[in-house]
Amino acid sequence: MAYCPKCGIKVEKGNRPCPLCGFHIPEVNETEKVASRKFPKAANPYPVHLRRVLNRIFVFVSLLVFVAISLMFYVNYELNEAFTWSKYSNLSVLAGWGLLYFSFGYVQSYYKVIFGIAVIALVLLFGLDIFHGGLDWFFPLAFPIVVGASVIGFAYWSLIRALSVKGFNVIGFFFIAVVILSMWINFFINSHQNEIDLSSWFIVTALQLLPVLSIMLYVKYGMPEHVKQKIARKFHL
Repeated sequence: MAYCPKCGIKVEKGNRPCPLCGFHIPEVNETEKVASRKFPKAANPYPVHLRRVLNRIFVFVSLLVFVAISLMFYVNYELNEAFTWSKYSNLSVLAGWGLLYFSFGYVQSYYKVIFGIAVIALVLLFGLDIFHGGLDWFFPLAFPIVVGASVIGFAYWSLIRALSVKGFNVIGFFFIAVVILSMWINFFINSHQNEIDLSSWFIVTALQLLPVLSIMLYVKYGMPEHVKQKIARKFHL
């Protein structure tokens, strides 16, 4: 139903002009919806800008690494007519460049980061041992230590995620992982030197884990709640 804008009587839809006064009633599309104004979608440009800056820095550093490697090879060959010290230096520089790749956030998965760093460490240690004249310490010492550190890293993160560990417990599990890793390294170092005693090794491991477990139990059951909340606010736990 519509109204004549001149005389105000009700007219049927489509009646033009007005049957009373003859005024031409304009056509109005009643189905047309007025577009509602919406707020623009919020977007944070900072991550994109930071990513671009990091990409430029990484490309620049990569070019510096390439120039440094080429220069060291050239200087070494000019001085010694062979590649001697430059092999060690350039392999170490390449390993550092690989670690820089992970530190710039190009890999987001924790498991892939641990695996990638382990591969870089193994390649570095394998190359250093080969350049030294043979595989004297890589397989009995370096390989099991790197693999053990990787397994402990995988286990730590999996445990944190599976148990939804938060707050102080994250720190406690971290210290336990550090103690286990240190004893793992100590085991293979002593084994390589033929000085390992399994019973003594287990006792020392247990004695090192005992203080950490005691502190975790105290924090969990003995520390007052207001103290825990105060520390959690202080360190954003």
